[in-house]
Amino acid sequence: MKLKSIYHHVRHSLFRHSTTLEKPLVIQFPIIDICNSRCQMCRIWENKKSHDITVDNLRKGLSSELFSRVEGIGFNGGEPTLRDDLIELVEVVLDQLPNLKQVSLITNAYKYLQVIEQIEKMGRLVKSRGKHFDVMVSLDGFGDVHDRVRGRSGNFENAKKVLAYLSDFDGVDNVRIGCTVIRENVFHLADLFEFCVSRGLYIKYRQGVPHQRLYTENLLDPYALTVEEKYEFVEFLEGLIKYYEPSPLQCFFYRSLIDQILYDKPRAAGCDWQHRGATITAKGELAYCAVKSKALMSNIADGDPMQAYFGNQAHLHEILANECANCHHDYVGLPSPAVYRRIMVARIDERFGLKDKLRRVPGFATLNRYRQRHGYSKQLQYYQTQSDRPLMSTEGKQVLICGWYGTETLGDKGIIGGVMHALRRQLGEDTRFVVVALNPYISEMTRRQMPEFRNTRIVTPEEGIGLARHMDYVVFGGGPLMAIDSLAPMQAIFERAKQGRARTIVAGCGVGPLGDAWHNDSIATILRLADIRVYRDARSRDYAQQIGVDAAQDPVAEDPAFTWLASIAEQLPSKTSDPDRQVLLLGLRDFPYQEYARHIPLVQALAIRDNYERVVVDALIQLAAKRPNLVIRPLPMCTNHFGSDDRWFYRRLFRQQPKLEAALDYSLLGPEMAPQHYCEAFRAADALLAMRFHSLVFGLGLGVNSVGMDYTLGKGKVRSLAERFGAPLLSMTDLKVDELVTALESALDAPSTPPIGMEQLGFVPALLAKLQEAEA
Repeated sequence: MKLKSIYHHVRHSLFRHSTTLEKPLVIQFPIIDICNSRCQMCRIWENKKSHDITVDNLRKGLSSELFSRVEGIGFNGGEPTLRDDLIELVEVVLDQLPNLKQVSLITNAYKYLQVIEQIEKMGRLVKSRGKHFDVMVSLDGFGDVHDRVRGRSGNFENAKKVLAYLSDFDGVDNVRIGCTVIRENVFHLADLFEFCVSRGLYIKYRQGVPHQRLYTENLLDPYALTVEEKYEFVEFLEGLIKYYEPSPLQCFFYRSLIDQILYDKPRAAGCDWQHRGATITAKGELAYCAVKSKALMSNIADGDPMQAYFGNQAHLHEILANECANCHHDYVGLPSPAVYRRIMVARIDERFGLKDKLRRVPGFATLNRYRQRHGYSKQLQYYQTQSDRPLMSTEGKQVLICGWYGTETLGDKGIIGGVMHALRRQLGEDTRFVVVALNPYISEMTRRQMPEFRNTRIVTPEEGIGLARHMDYVVFGGGPLMAIDSLAPMQAIFERAKQGRARTIVAGCGVGPLGDAWHNDSIATILRLADIRVYRDARSRDYAQQIGVDAAQDPVAEDPAFTWLASIAEQLPSKTSDPDRQVLLLGLRDFPYQEYARHIPLVQALAIRDNYERVVVDALIQLAAKRPNLVIRPLPMCTNHFGSDDRWFYRRLFRQQPKLEAALDYSLLGPEMAPQHYCEAFRAADALLAMRFHSLVFGLGLGVNSVGMDYTLGKGKVRSLAERFGAPLLSMTDLKVDELVTALESALDAPSTPPIGMEQLGFVPALLAKLQEAEA
């Protein structure tokens, strides 16, 4: 690394970049004000004429000292390749900008022959001057989706022809795809992503925003995302951050955008146009940013660009004060020093493996455990000191339900549906619920999807703690009590509830996996504070006793999700057999070795994961070859990043598997659906390969011949469930193709399993008996 580069990294890590206006390093240059697309998010195409800056005026304007430091310039539009004098403009730029390093072009690729011709000329010229040439092709969806957004049939196919040309053209250094996200395409982002990944094309996403230069500053409809649309966009961005995006700065931009969309937080991402960027419009006007800036001068050839740029700083400060915090545009620039330091540390660690080396230092493990325990203690103290809050309504019984909501899977939705069903039977239909969500936007989606959430509020953990004292009942009813930091607010809720009049319940939950002493202490505290405890299996009760809870007389019942499934069974269509078509449903997930394989060496855990994925793919290929009419339908039990979104796992697992392409049905991997729709998919299946615990619960509860895979490595819930109901179970530690094929064929060929009925379940009677006993 050069000394100058080191200096800049240190400076950006320690000192906030100056807000003092500098000569621009980057120029955005829309060279034409007409376009041959008819995009929903742009109105440039409505212009019939474009009064464009001439080659001579551009040469004169760029001769200003203002542009002496410019390193990058982007040609865009409108559609820039429509200008007959494009190459002359590029030549002027190369001649007049002494520090220029990169030239970029954005094209819609619609008139593909013309686009290819212009790119070839431009590439030859730029490369002959020793500069970097970058081409971005705008794609806003796969196939017809792109054509709808762009208002032009055949646009996607034409863009593919341009991309095919670029793949063999040595005059371009970098090819990228740019996708603008609006209401028309927000539910179809993954299909375009897979298209790009399959062709080795880098893609980045931007949110469509009202834009002054695009004549859409008063246009709202394409951009006004609904709650559901925001959810899908945000979760897609989370997947990009976790699984795809290589640039730390782009990841930080996505993170900033997520916070803006969900929480209306001010923009945290940097922007060069705040202090060292400029825009030259098609008319030759000079502006700061293209989104909000007025024209600083009408033509850079007439007057002094330096004076216009530095003499209008009051306007720039007005933009900074009133617009930047709310701007969602995809401009990027230097982040704050704290963020820059995190990025640099991550890069250094990636290169030199410093964290791994640090972990091997004697005493590190002890020090790290102390740090973790201290951090958990501080978190618990924070929650324990939250203020009480008044109830919004006193009608009906008041029930607060906490658990891992705000991260819920389909299984968690089944659990809370079962808990609500049972409590309404005892307390009345007018019961009012408060659901505590670690991330409320996730549970807000659940509230909109499930009729069980009538008379229900979603609150934060802080709000839930403040309300707990005033509740009639406080229930832990979501997922297992397990050794994670999110136990802290749950403990605080139960402690506050016991200071008031609330009955406290642990309703049909698992216990474990256990972990560090401080986590186990919190689990034990919650269980001891519970007036009523009902476990979902005997192993969970054993774990409770293991950490010192007197649980010998506590009842064990089935998972509450079974109760919910039985309660909605009559609303689901009946299974109809089709002798010419069989459906194999998949309830798989990425192997969570960090959680369930901590007791074995990492190399061994990774080998189990890799073998599992290979065996599943090979077994499904064999099945598809044997059964040409087999439909393989992946079903995501989790559609948020907190629980490891299964949609990303499935797409990666089956990517570039041509032997499976004809059999795979991706219809369930689109936008998140209401739980009942996924239940209909279970009901329609002939067999199920279940890895996630609740996929096996749903399969058994809805009468699907199920084959389980024990990803907990024999530690509990999956094995216990399969054994209780006689479902075949395969061990992941030595999974083999032939045994998986045999098990699935048996499931496909066997008579349908009857669904588990309410009379077979123990949760409702166990809970109601305990409630009546407590009230007596």
